[in-house]
Amino acid sequence: MSKAVIEDWDQFNAYLAAKPFCKWAAQKRQEVSMRNQGGWGPSSIHSPPPKNDNADLAAALASMA
Repeated sequence: MSKAVIEDWDQFNAYLAAKPFCKWAAQKRQEVSMRNQGGWGPSSIHSPPPKNDNADLAAALASMA
């Protein structure tokens, strides 16, 4: 069984970067990094506050008691 070999990584990376999913993933990666750094980009202004999972957990535990 032969293995596939990518001979030109730059060309392969350019090919992947042109795909819609890769463009979307790069945009989301940038939005997440801006949120983590406290940036004020367009996505962080309109994004809802992060969900508090601890409140959901406490409510679930209280309903079990």
